[in-house]
Amino acid sequence: MSFENQIKEILKARLEGTATEEELAILREWLDRSPQNRELAELLEESAENLPLLGRIYGYDEQRVWGNIRKAARKRRMRMLAATARKYAAVAAVAALLAGGGWWTLGRRAERLARQAYIEQLTPGVRGAVLTLSSGENVALEAGGRRMLVEQDGTRLEIAGEELAYHKVEAEQEIPMTNTVTVPRGKEFSLRLSDGTQVWLNSESSLVFPVRFGDGPREVTVTGEAYFDVAHDASRRFVVHADTVSVSVYGTAFNISSYADEGAIETTLVRGSVEVRSGHRRAMLQPGQQARVGREGAIFDVRQVAAEDYAAWTRGLFTFNDETIASICRKLSRWYGVEIVPRGVDADKVRYTGVVKRYETFAEMARLLARTDQIRADVEEGKIVLCIDRDDD
Repeated sequence: MSFENQIKEILKARLEGTATEEELAILREWLDRSPQNRELAELLEESAENLPLLGRIYGYDEQRVWGNIRKAARKRRMRMLAATARKYAAVAAVAALLAGGGWWTLGRRAERLARQAYIEQLTPGVRGAVLTLSSGENVALEAGGRRMLVEQDGTRLEIAGEELAYHKVEAEQEIPMTNTVTVPRGKEFSLRLSDGTQVWLNSESSLVFPVRFGDGPREVTVTGEAYFDVAHDASRRFVVHADTVSVSVYGTAFNISSYADEGAIETTLVRGSVEVRSGHRRAMLQPGQQARVGREGAIFDVRQVAAEDYAAWTRGLFTFNDETIASICRKLSRWYGVEIVPRGVDADKVRYTGVVKRYETFAEMARLLARTDQIRADVEEGKIVLCIDRDDD
């Protein structure tokens, strides 16, 4: 039984006078978690008929409950049941109605509380990914556990909880096997390749790489965003492919962002030097420089930036430098694992500058954005909406 369903059953038992001391202790702990929980419990306890809706309130985005709540919302609440017999009958009637797809109203106050509860429960991303071996087998990379795998060419893969490391061995096959690490929304991951190169992968990113590198260039392919700290090897350059861009290095640290929903691929050099190529165009970067390459080929420029800001996500920070709310929404969506959209005609014009801890809850993130006196968070049809209030004046 899910925790939310357990709370629903305890509330029902307390209303009926059958709750045990253990159940009441669990309920008190839940009530202490937030004012929204206490208000919601008070409202739900006004009528046993409302109790079955608790589980649906906590269904969140996957069940699209917000659209359903608004469609079914009415202005008045359910009346208190006067007699125990009527109370039991109502519980049974509502259970039957819900089983048939019906809805009872929680009213405007409950809807507001439910929206607040939705925002409050959104937690930041965690470490985790999926490793796809050359055989096609998928291995979950999550907290806990330790195991050692051996690829078909003899390369040893060490998985220790959320860590993944490749260990060089004598080549047993001429062509090395290829692995893929895929990081979904709401997660991040890092790994060490067989040459000692460290790679950090941001949310909604993937890395395709050989389990061991041969005598030629060390080549990998990335989608999304990754930070590389490349092991120096003067005899073999390290090449990162990202869409239409390739970045060549021998030993350096840089960030590359190539999300499909962004207009440009950005390579930002922190240390060393890299060559960025796209078609017939190329540029050598020095530390503190960023190359921007448009997906349609219209952009190819180099500019001076605060390079460390673009790698700040690997240190647990969001750094926004004169960034549009639309761009911020895309980054927060990937990290919190929920669709976050801007609302307002100036979504691509209003800009925000600041540094925010990456591991804050979304509610805290929303409060920080609200300090601009322009932005507030709301919930509409299962999406988080960042409203630009000045457009509503």
